[in-house]
Amino acid sequence: MIGQTISHFKILEKLGEGGMGVVYRAEDANLKRTVAIKFLPRGLEAHEPERARFLQEAQAASAINHPNVCTIYEISEHEGQQFIVMEYVEGKTLRQMVPLQKVQTAIHYGIQIGEALQEAHSKGIAHRDIKTDNIMVNTKNQVKVMDFGLAKLKGSLKLTKTSSTVGTLAYMAPEQIQGGEVDARSDIFSFGVVLYEMLTGHMPFRGEHEAAMVYSIVNEDPAPIQKYLPDISSEFVHILNRALEKDPNDRYQNVAEMVIDLRRLKKETSRVYRTASVQGMTSTKRISKKTLFSVAGALGLVALIVLALLLFSKRGPELNPNRRERLIDVPFADFFGPAISNDGKWVVFAAADARGKWDLYNKHLDSEEQPKRITFDSSAQCNQEAVFSPDGSKIAYERWNSGRQSREICVVSVLGPPSKKIVDAGYCAYWRPDGERIGFILARFSSFRSNSGKSEFWSVRPDGSDKKKEFIDTLSDEGVGSIGFSWSPDGKSVAWLRTFQGPFEEIVIKELATGREQQLTDFKSRMDMVTWTADNQIVFSSDKGGSFDLWTMAATGGEAAQITKSPEQEYGTWVSDDGKRLTYRQEQFVSHIWLANTDGTNARRLTQTDRWHWTPSLSPNKGQVAFALGFGYYSPTSHINTLDLSDLTLRQMTSGEETAAWPIYSPDGRWIAFARMPRASSLDSARTFLLDAREAGAPKCIGAGRPRVWLDSTVLLAFLPSTQSLWLTYANESPQKQFSPDSTLAFPVLSGKYLLYSDLHRGKRGIYLVPADFLEKPSDSKLKPVEPLEQLAYNCVLSPTGTFYMRYDGRGDVWRVDLPSGKKQRLTHTLPRLSTGPTYPAYASISYDGKEILYSESPRRVGRILLIENLFK
Repeated sequence: MIGQTISHFKILEKLGEGGMGVVYRAEDANLKRTVAIKFLPRGLEAHEPERARFLQEAQAASAINHPNVCTIYEISEHEGQQFIVMEYVEGKTLRQMVPLQKVQTAIHYGIQIGEALQEAHSKGIAHRDIKTDNIMVNTKNQVKVMDFGLAKLKGSLKLTKTSSTVGTLAYMAPEQIQGGEVDARSDIFSFGVVLYEMLTGHMPFRGEHEAAMVYSIVNEDPAPIQKYLPDISSEFVHILNRALEKDPNDRYQNVAEMVIDLRRLKKETSRVYRTASVQGMTSTKRISKKTLFSVAGALGLVALIVLALLLFSKRGPELNPNRRERLIDVPFADFFGPAISNDGKWVVFAAADARGKWDLYNKHLDSEEQPKRITFDSSAQCNQEAVFSPDGSKIAYERWNSGRQSREICVVSVLGPPSKKIVDAGYCAYWRPDGERIGFILARFSSFRSNSGKSEFWSVRPDGSDKKKEFIDTLSDEGVGSIGFSWSPDGKSVAWLRTFQGPFEEIVIKELATGREQQLTDFKSRMDMVTWTADNQIVFSSDKGGSFDLWTMAATGGEAAQITKSPEQEYGTWVSDDGKRLTYRQEQFVSHIWLANTDGTNARRLTQTDRWHWTPSLSPNKGQVAFALGFGYYSPTSHINTLDLSDLTLRQMTSGEETAAWPIYSPDGRWIAFARMPRASSLDSARTFLLDAREAGAPKCIGAGRPRVWLDSTVLLAFLPSTQSLWLTYANESPQKQFSPDSTLAFPVLSGKYLLYSDLHRGKRGIYLVPADFLEKPSDSKLKPVEPLEQLAYNCVLSPTGTFYMRYDGRGDVWRVDLPSGKKQRLTHTLPRLSTGPTYPAYASISYDGKEILYSESPRRVGRILLIENLFK
């Protein structure tokens, strides 16, 4: 769309995309001004509820004329595509700015947000999605409240897809989560969450998954803000506590009261600041004009020098268009690393031999000799690079200790054993440039748990003595994400990977002595591995371009330059001291699709291409298979493909940079339902789409969540992570209806006579067979346990007819459980390469006649080591 002219607007660039729309910067040819234009996401243009919601957003925002609300200029339509033309706001979202450095700044922004909400509420409009992503601060330091896509106008129809929960979970008020009446007081709760996040960079309510987050918001007190800001004033604490009350009747009853309290607080903090300033001035001696001019001149000269240095340093070395790349031949397919020595002559990596035993290998980059094995620990897989000491004589690496269930950090000579353990548990070992210390990370993960429950940076001497904690990263989200760091050339700072909800990572520069931080990137993309080169460049791996490629940027900031561009995934960057050589790992995950009888016999592989095939589904007539096809487990993009089993014709059914997965054929074979979600987003953003199984066409969105099972050819059950429940979803695009209560699953089985029911609440987890009317008349006496220790949500696949299901355990065993008896029988034939571990859950489906099972195999890595020479000019 970029470069096209829509009506009298020339599209210039894409600004962003979310569940509620795609936004572009454009030029208004008539009025000669820059505007922002918002379109419905692709595939939703013909979806009437979405069009109505889109129109409602424009009506809601255009009804508000306030300097702190993004102005709506017009709503129009071009070739059947509706769009909203609005004010172009140049600046940053609050999400990009948190935590704010000054309390006064948070109060200043808070007053503006409150005044915007006050104006909206006076028009009978509740925003319902107040969050830091929806609030921008322009270049004049003025707040603009954006995105009224979920706003509720007084007297308007309720246009939510889920009918009980809308908005973004972490900011929702308890009544919003529980499906109660939402009004201005719900916005006040969200506003309180935003204030808390502005000051601390944390959320007041947290959980490892959506159900835990829901429980925290509804039942738990917010984490005391004094934990992060010990000196916060009691008045600010009072404002936050009152805004975050569980009961709407105990909160501020209107936002005007909250703004008054914020204004009073602003006066008090300003008074304290002015008093301190005046006292400082009265104790200062009078300074002559001559001295003032001299000081001003000196400061000006210093400023010019600093500016010149900054401009020069931001440029950094430029990429060499004539750089050379070559493959390093090693006799392994499954390995990690590689790390290059400082002199650029050697490379070390961890690899698995034919028995699957992992050890370290060292290879000269300019020799045809095979790699030399230098450890004989034969440990389990260690998925982090080993690294040379600065002088090239030793290697620090990780070794799995099965008894302690932890990763040990060891040091070994480049000549080979013996190895010396220096840390009982740690991750990501990295020598400081002076060779005096080795840095490593402790995190919340079970194999290298930190006491704080946060990512911690530690260092230790190479002999294992003087272990000390350098800092705790309290701002990293401790969900799924990458961790890593690299020392600065002088060893006084680190480039640190910080994980945010999404998940995605950003690079933060942290000074160890002062604790001062600078966020270097703002890509909202996945990252893996970061290297700070001797000439002050940061080289890293990121999927910001669509797949994991190598990038570089100056450590002082500036634009990032892409080094590689390949459909394969590229990780593990290491650069020699002179900057002339870079080694990295190019890999892809390979997982094929298999079809077997449900007793485990006659297993055969269906796919041929070495790609990531997952979430397969078999058509009712067994003539076609649908599945997601991507480049790797960490790749952000996958597409729905179909494979005709008669002639093995492969056809791609979807396109774009989103993740499309979990296809399911309808019982009549006409439709393929699947889930789609944007890159670097959580499952909470997944939406269910329909494809015509007979021909590739534009998918249509029919609801939120991801599809789980068809009830008939017109209705399916979709799983919504935000509520941990199932929703009736209709092929004709009728509004969704909640089927199972929050934090429960219920699948009709045995021709609808029973429900296979699973309660996901803590202490109640299990699989039960209950009567069909159980959801209307719940009773513990009706619960007939079928699998009391298992969850139906994972590693379990139900037959389409609901007469049995198959379950996989961590040992690789497959069990058939017949209904209604609950009788279990272990398959005597093992399904080849079945994926059953927690890292790669089993993706499978059973044929409509119940005789065959389709599944994706346990993935394996296929990798190569590459060397780039003369990378920079």
